[in-house]
Amino acid sequence: MAHFLDIPYADGSMRRKSSIASSLLARHYINNASRSINSSCAQINESSKTNDTNHKVFVQLNELTGSEENQEWKQTARWIKYEENLEEGADRWGRPHVAALSFHSLLNIRHCLETGVVLMNLEANDLSIVAHRVVEQMVARELIHEDDKPVIVRALLLRHRHVNENTHGGIFYDSRRRLSSFTSILSMKNDSRKPRIIPVVEINGQGGQSEMRLNINDESYTSSQEDIKMCTILKRIPEGAEATTVLVGAVDFLEQPTIAFVRLAEGIPMPSITEVPIPVRFLFLLLGPQKTDLDYHEVGRSIATLMSNEHFHDIAYKADDREELLSAIDEFLEDSIVLPPSKWERQALLPFEELKAKSDMIRESKQPRLVTSEEEKKLLTVGGGGGDGGSDGKKPPNNPLEKTNRLWGGVINDIKRRYPMYKSDIMDGLNTETLAATIFMYFAALSTAITFGGLCSDKTDNLIGISESLLSDAIFGMVFHLLAGQPLLIIGTTGPLVLFDEALNQFCISNDFNFLTVRVYVGCWLVVIALLVSAFEGSVYVRMFTRFTQEIFSALITLLFIFETTIKLVSVYVRHPLLSEYVYKNITVAPLLPMPCLEVSNGTTSIGLLENNLTMVVNGTLGLVSNIDHLLIPEDARGPRNQPNTALFCTILMFGTFSLAYYLKLFRNSHFLGRTARRALGDFGVPISIAIFVLVDYMTPQVYTEKLSVPEGLSPSDQTRRGWLIPMGGVPSWLPFLASIPALLMYILIFMETHIAELIVDKPERGLKKGSGLHMDVVLLCVINTVCGFFGMPWHSAATVRSVSHVSAVTIMSRTHAPGDKPHIADVKEQRVSSRLCGIGLVVMAPILRLIPMSVLFGVFLYLGIASMSGVQLFERLRLFLMPVKHHPQVPFVRRVRTWKMHLFTFIQILALAVMLAVKSSPFAMAFPSFLIFMVPIRIQMEKFFSSLELRALDSSQPNEGVEDEPDFYEQAPIPA
Repeated sequence: MAHFLDIPYADGSMRRKSSIASSLLARHYINNASRSINSSCAQINESSKTNDTNHKVFVQLNELTGSEENQEWKQTARWIKYEENLEEGADRWGRPHVAALSFHSLLNIRHCLETGVVLMNLEANDLSIVAHRVVEQMVARELIHEDDKPVIVRALLLRHRHVNENTHGGIFYDSRRRLSSFTSILSMKNDSRKPRIIPVVEINGQGGQSEMRLNINDESYTSSQEDIKMCTILKRIPEGAEATTVLVGAVDFLEQPTIAFVRLAEGIPMPSITEVPIPVRFLFLLLGPQKTDLDYHEVGRSIATLMSNEHFHDIAYKADDREELLSAIDEFLEDSIVLPPSKWERQALLPFEELKAKSDMIRESKQPRLVTSEEEKKLLTVGGGGGDGGSDGKKPPNNPLEKTNRLWGGVINDIKRRYPMYKSDIMDGLNTETLAATIFMYFAALSTAITFGGLCSDKTDNLIGISESLLSDAIFGMVFHLLAGQPLLIIGTTGPLVLFDEALNQFCISNDFNFLTVRVYVGCWLVVIALLVSAFEGSVYVRMFTRFTQEIFSALITLLFIFETTIKLVSVYVRHPLLSEYVYKNITVAPLLPMPCLEVSNGTTSIGLLENNLTMVVNGTLGLVSNIDHLLIPEDARGPRNQPNTALFCTILMFGTFSLAYYLKLFRNSHFLGRTARRALGDFGVPISIAIFVLVDYMTPQVYTEKLSVPEGLSPSDQTRRGWLIPMGGVPSWLPFLASIPALLMYILIFMETHIAELIVDKPERGLKKGSGLHMDVVLLCVINTVCGFFGMPWHSAATVRSVSHVSAVTIMSRTHAPGDKPHIADVKEQRVSSRLCGIGLVVMAPILRLIPMSVLFGVFLYLGIASMSGVQLFERLRLFLMPVKHHPQVPFVRRVRTWKMHLFTFIQILALAVMLAVKSSPFAMAFPSFLIFMVPIRIQMEKFFSSLELRALDSSQPNEGVEDEPDFYEQAPIPA
C-alpha cells in the first residue's frame, strides 16, 4: 500500500499567474531543456531524456472521499519537511510535527511494493497518460480485471480538492484550477457563469482510450485570497523542488488492494492535482476494497513520510527497479526508533532529549568513514578546485585565537583582513535593514547611556555624569566604528567599569588624591599595557576565561546591580520617611530654608506643605506666606527632604519600570501577536518602560521626585569643580608610576569584556563573513580610554548585551524555511553605518533627560540584574540544591554529571563569588579584577577532580538542548550590561 507524494513546482507550461504570485512562481520555474545527468553521481544508466538529478520534494496526501456520484480526491496531509495534517472542522493546516508511523503500515508498504506496479522513468506529459499506463500494467500483472480499467482511470481523473478551497459551489468554486476529471469538464463546459475565469479545456480522444489526452489552454485569472495563501506556501518550498502525490482510497469495484509507484522521466505540471503549481515527479496510488485489514490513511502517511525523508527520496530518484526501493525501506527501518505499545499519559514519559540523542547516535554510526589516504585527499583537493583546500582556491581564514609568533602579528592580520573591505562596509549599510537597526540601537544605546550615566554621576560625586556619558558615547562610538576590526561591536560605559571607578574614587578620597587627575595617568598606562600585550598576541589567552570564570564575574555584577538598587531605594526612604505629619515648625536642621513654595508655574506658586491636609496656593512670585511663616523645610545640596508621598511614589516608579520591562522581555517568546511584533516589544522593553513611567511622573507634579542631573549645553556635570580638559599636575611625583597598578586592573576588565563580546558576536552560527578584530579592537579601546581620561569622561569597553542586540538587529532571518523548522540566518549586514548614525543622535536628547526620575533608573538597574540571571547557569544549578533529583531538568550538566559532583562544582563557584563580594566590599575593592585572574589556575586544577566529559557538560559554552524559544540578548551574553 502506498501514498501519492506530490512536490509542487511552477513550470513555463502552466497558466499565467496573477501579479501576486508571479515573483514566487518565477523562482520555481523549471527549464526542462537545461536538465542533465551528473555522471559522477549517477549509479544507473538512463535514456537521454531522463532527469535523475535529485530535487527537494513536496509531498501531498490525497484521499478518496464522498459518495459514488460525488467522489473527489481530498487533500488531508502534506510534507515540506515535517507532516502537516488537515484540521477538519477549521479547514486549515495543523502544526508541523515529526510523523509518528505505525510499524505495521511500513511493513504493508514493503509488501505492496513487492507485488504492485513500479514504473521508473515513465514518459508522459499529463495525468491521463499516466493513468492509462498504470492500469495497463496492473492488468498485465493480474492485479485487476480488464473490466476495471475504465473505472480506475475515471477514479484517477476525479477532481482534487485542497485546503481553503470553496466547497459550496458558486462562481468562485475551483476557479483557479484546471480540472482533469471527465465529469468536471462536462459539467463546466457550458457554464456561462465563469467564461472569463475557468481555463478552456479541450478533449481530443485520439487513438482509443489509451491515447486520450487533455490539452489545456492557459487563461489569465484575477487574484484572490487563495492566491495569497498559495504564495505563502510557495515561499516555504525549496527552489527546484518537485512534487510527490500520494493517492489512497477505498472503492467498491475492487476485490483486493492494488498499488502503483510511478517515477516520471521528467517533472510535469499537474495543476489539478497539486496544492501549488510545481511539477509532479512521483505518483503513488493505492486503491482497494472497503473491507480490508489495511488502514489506507496510515499507509498513505507512511509512504509520504518515506518520500519526505532525504535519504529515501535520493534513492527513489536514482533507483533502477523495485529492489532498490525495498532496500531503501529496509534502511529507513534500521534508522527508525520503535516505541513499545503503552499508555502515554504524561509528556515526561517521552523525553525529547533521549530520543534525539538516540537518533543522532544511529545517524552518526551510518556516516561513511573519513578519507585518510593521501591519494584520495589529492583527488578531493583537485576536485575541489584549488590546491589550497578551498572550493574556490582561497586560503582558509586565519584563526584569531592562534598565534602568528610575530610582534603584533594578530593586530596586523586584523588590519589586513578587515580594512580592504572598508568600501563594502559602507555600501552594505545603505539599505532599509540598516535604517531599522539604527533606530533600534539608538533607543537601546540611549537607555543604557542614561542609566549608566546616572549611576556614574552617583558613584563619582557628579564629577562624571550624564553629560560626559552622552558626549563620549556619541564621539568615541563613531570613532570606534570608523576604525574597528569588528564594527558591529557596541562600546560604552558598563557596570563593571562604573564599579571600578567607584572603587578608584574612594581610594583617591581616602588618600587625598585628585580623582580626575589619577584617571588621566591610568588612561596613559592603558595604552602602554595594551601595546605590550598585543605585541605578544596576549588576546589568544581569552580562551582561558571559560564559562566557570565568566559566570562568577557575571553573578558578581548581577548581584551588585540588585544590591545597588536596594540601597538606593532605602536611601529614598531615609531622605523622605513616612511621617504622620509633614509640617516643619522651628526645626533646627541646617541648612534651613523658609518654605514658601516647591514649584512655580504660570505665575502661580503651589505650597506643598500640609497641615491638617491644608494646601495653599499663593498668586505672585516667591515670598513668605504671612500666616505660615514659621513653616520650614530641610534641604541640602541634593534637594528637598522629608517630602510627603515621595518614598511611596518612587517605589511605584521603580517596580513599575522593572515589571513592565521584565514582562515585555517574557512577552518576546510568548505566543501572542506575530513574531515580528513580539520581538519588537521585547527588544524595546527598557525604552518603552522608561518612557511610560517618565510620563506617569510628569503627570503627577504634586509629588516631588529627584530627577536626573543634566547641565545646560555641552558643559561638564559639575562646572564648579572641573572643566573639560583635566590638568595633570598637582600630584606627587611617584603617583604617575603608582597609577600603573589600577591601569593593569582596569585593563583586565576591558580585556575580558571586549574579548568575550567579540567571541560571542563572531560565533560561527551567526554567519559573519568579514572576520573579527580580536587583537586590534582592544588596543583601539585603550587608546579611546586614554583620551577619555584627559577629558574626564567615563571608561569604555565593548558592551556584550548591546553588541549582541546590534548583531541581531542587522541579521536577516529566512522567510522560506520549511514549516516546523527554526528560521535560519539568511544574511548579516556587516557595515559601519548604523552605529555611526546612532552616535550622532545621542547628544540631542539632553533637554528631555531632565524629566527622568532617578527612581526610574533604579528600576532599570533592577531589570539589568534580574534579567541577566536568565543567562547564568550558576543560578540554574543553585535551584537544584533544594530540588529532588527526580525533578531535575533533562539538561547536559544533569544527565552527564553525578549529582554530588555537580553540586561540588556549584559550591566552588559560590565560594569564589563570596570571596569576590567580600573584596568588593572591603577597602581593597579596586583589586577585585585581579581575582578574575586567580580563577584561571583554580579552573585548571579542577581538571584533576572532574573528567573531561563532566567539565564539557558543566563548563561548555554550548546552549542547553531541546530549548525551543529563541534566547534573548541577556541569555546570549554571559556578562550583563
